Amino acid sequence: MNSRVSKARWTGSLAASAVLLLTGAGAGAAVADTVPGTPGGHDGTAIGWRALGLAVGPEGNRAYVVASDRAGSRTPVVLRTVDTRSGAVVAELPLADDGTAGRPVVSQDGRRLYVLVSDHLVAVDPAANTVVARTPAPDQPRPAGWSAGGLTDLAVSPDGSKVYVDQYGPQLHGQGVRPGRVLVFGTQQGAFTATVPLRGHAVDAIALQPGGADAYVSTDAGLEHLDTTAPVPTVLRTVERIGATKELAASPDGLHVYALGAQVNAGTGYAVDTVNDTARPVFTFADGPVDLHYVAVGTDGGRIHVLKDGWTPHASVLAYDTATNAGLPGETLTGFGLDGVSATALAPGGHTLYLAGIRGDSSYLKTVRF
Repeated sequence: MNSRVSKARWTGSLAASAVLLLTGAGAGAAVADTVPGTPGGHDGTAIGWRALGLAVGPEGNRAYVVASDRAGSRTPVVLRTVDTRSGAVVAELPLADDGTAGRPVVSQDGRRLYVLVSDHLVAVDPAANTVVARTPAPDQPRPAGWSAGGLTDLAVSPDGSKVYVDQYGPQLHGQGVRPGRVLVFGTQQGAFTATVPLRGHAVDAIALQPGGADAYVSTDAGLEHLDTTAPVPTVLRTVERIGATKELAASPDGLHVYALGAQVNAGTGYAVDTVNDTARPVFTFADGPVDLHYVAVGTDGGRIHVLKDGWTPHASVLAYDTATNAGLPGETLTGFGLDGVSATALAPGGHTLYLAGIRGDSSYLKTVRF
């Protein structure tokens, strides 16, 4: 597909959007394609077997892809650094001989990249392409025979002094469950320094408010609002259950946290008023359950973006106006030339979108300019 996207305008920042996963094309969708001569070209940059997560550095000249490779029965985890100007892989860093990993997060100064690899928090110096720390999660208290909960998501404080890590509660053979927690990692100490018990067992996404004084964590008990100003954060209150799981994003003015509904509410987007911690449905993406992932807010707060039906060749990025709560079909992006999209990240400036996804037996990083 050779059409350029002329009407699509996705304003946002890496800090606000982090990662997107969306698929599905609606009526009136604009066809998206990479621009000839831009990083990756039409075919994209080969980045390994399966892309697990993607981030863009604060200067926009580096994209960081956490990928799973294949080596017999093992699946090594590798961090690949892509020069966004040339589209070339300029560095590779093994993170684990086998296992799984989550999305990477780059500190605001660009000096550190953090990623969860199995039950460890791994800190990387991107400039030197070296692992500077590999810290296991502290033991999770649990009855004999119970399994510790998995690490699911992380966020870095604006000043880079803390990393917040979500962890599921312990469980017994997938049946008996106990509450999860948020772990606080002090980057100066190089160690986990605090634990915040939560109400919910299933602990998924975390969204830091601008400035980093508050955090919202999605759990099966609702959104849990944390005060992060003290060395040991405290849970202020739990927002009503809105069916939100992994899909959270904070508005740049700090007045709202947007969440995608789950299960029977999967077609609904909610806005949480952070002043009084109340939630209301504001976006209707579908009449029933639909495959929506990762909500992102633009830097000016005027747009919300989501990825629909990501694991199909028809993946699309949808846009909604936060002032009117209306869909903007003229700004829909689709036609990425991939069998499915597993991760996306918006570059600083908001006019370049990077997508990582599968085509055949490999994964590729593609660039869309608009």
